[in-house]
Amino acid sequence: MSALREIVRDDALAIAKSCGHPTVEPRHVLWGVIRALQGDAPADIPFEGVLRLLEPHGTSDGPPAVPPEIEATIGTVTDTATALALAHRLAADLGVIPGGDGTAAATATPDAVVATTTATAAPSPAPDTEASILAEPDALVGLDSVKTAIRRLLALQHLNEQRAAAGLPTVDASKHLVFTGDPGTGKTTVARLVGRLYKVVGLVSKGQLIETGRADLVAGYVGQTALKVQAVVQRALGGVLFIDEAYALAQGGYEDFGSEAIATLVQMMEDHRDDLAVIVAGYGPEMRDFIESNPGLRSRFTHYVAFPNYDADELVRIFRGIADTSQVTLADGCDARARELVEAEIRQPDFGNARFVRTMFEAAYANMAARGLADGTIDGPELRVMQPGDLEDPGSGPHDAHVPIGFRPPDVERPPDEPAGTGDAPA
Repeated sequence: MSALREIVRDDALAIAKSCGHPTVEPRHVLWGVIRALQGDAPADIPFEGVLRLLEPHGTSDGPPAVPPEIEATIGTVTDTATALALAHRLAADLGVIPGGDGTAAATATPDAVVATTTATAAPSPAPDTEASILAEPDALVGLDSVKTAIRRLLALQHLNEQRAAAGLPTVDASKHLVFTGDPGTGKTTVARLVGRLYKVVGLVSKGQLIETGRADLVAGYVGQTALKVQAVVQRALGGVLFIDEAYALAQGGYEDFGSEAIATLVQMMEDHRDDLAVIVAGYGPEMRDFIESNPGLRSRFTHYVAFPNYDADELVRIFRGIADTSQVTLADGCDARARELVEAEIRQPDFGNARFVRTMFEAAYANMAARGLADGTIDGPELRVMQPGDLEDPGSGPHDAHVPIGFRPPDVERPPDEPAGTGDAPA
């Protein structure tokens, strides 16, 4: 595989994963080609139009699948000329520029065909504005303190902007953030919104989110870790680099290269401070240790946003919201059954918050399908009505058999909720 083709494939996979899409589609390949070409990217393909194709964000957490037809499309890239030709063909077929011939739609997966047809036939969505983006976190269940923190950060940037316009000195306001909280509390969702918001207010040029972790940053041999970090940062330039479970970078042994990854990241944050934002996320105590592991981290990450755990009422609201989005009608008793399952799990040290609720809904949906097909056909109310009996605990086995999410030791108790907001790093 040529180097350019490999970069296109990696970038297409990265953007599909960061958008929560389960399958790599022509829209992701187009983004990957443009990113791979960098300075040689065609000026006649509006990047805003490419980004709009990536909406709405999905909910997939796993690595995206790459269908054979998409592999074949990426396989046409052998050099800059073939990459440019592919970029123009995909942009035309996806409606970003005039002149489509349907090729991209013909080679897409069924879901991608629907997305492509909609993107081509429907009018372009209104561009992001500060108000429209801020309305999205307002619509999320709970997270009131997080919403306040994001608005406070935005106010800080506006204050500096107005003071500069008035000829007054400004106080350096770092774009970089530390998100602390348990799994499933909305950190990745809010990170995506921050990227778009930063783009609208001019803090970054593009606003994309690149999600990564230790496996993408740390290599096993001398000299390779710095190259991996540089490659990931290059993809994030103009947007937000989101490092989940970032504390894992500082938890290696004597011969581990995590410290090299941290040092390289700090240097690249300085080199690209005008067009890169970095958000690191993880459990509160571990993240404090991570920030203290390197003086460069302490000086650059001064804003902390704590994500509290959801309570049972909020989790039931999230469950109902997933059902509404899926156009599934909940029969009487479903809310009560969902609450019963949530309250049975919520005190477990590895509880996944909204992730648990989504898993619970997906298990119930599978049971709903099996129940409907019991007589050989699924029709009438069986297509859309979920019954209380469809809901069951998505976990398997006793609680003490649960595997903790991420790198957190199983004997570490969940820390109490920290005050959310921004300000100096905790001592």
